[in-house]
Amino acid sequence: MTEYKFICLNHRFWVDEHPQEAFGSVQQMTKMAEHLLQKNQPSQAIPILGTAFETAEIIFDKRLESPQLTTSLTSLAIMLAHAYAATNQIEIAHSLLHRLNKKLNCAIDCALGYATKVAFFEHCSRAIVEAKNDIMLATATPTVESSHYSQIH
Repeated sequence: MTEYKFICLNHRFWVDEHPQEAFGSVQQMTKMAEHLLQKNQPSQAIPILGTAFETAEIIFDKRLESPQLTTSLTSLAIMLAHAYAATNQIEIAHSLLHRLNKKLNCAIDCALGYATKVAFFEHCSRAIVEAKNDIMLATATPTVESSHYSQIH
């Protein structure tokens, strides 16, 4: 059983029993978290994104995947990883993206013979890899103050 950081055991059981309602909650939490991220409040967005991500992950793990769920799961992982990176929790961001990428690779292996599903999971996997690379690049590149830019005349 996967260990969850943001949801309790009761919530996990509720999600198992009510996946459609749970996915509706995921969508609502995503909107709330996006609003916080737009206001540059990643610390406040992390618990909401984490809860939404873990809820979507439980639904996905029950093999109730759909393109909408998989897209949501992927975008939640990317937003959560970026929020972690914005709060200098880089290792957690990398671990989260690695975890989902492994899950997507397993889904690819299970979907062999279904070319459309494989292509979709591969697309989501590439998005995860790109997000990881973006985070690595952002943390490796020191920010340069505008007064240090050279001017070309």
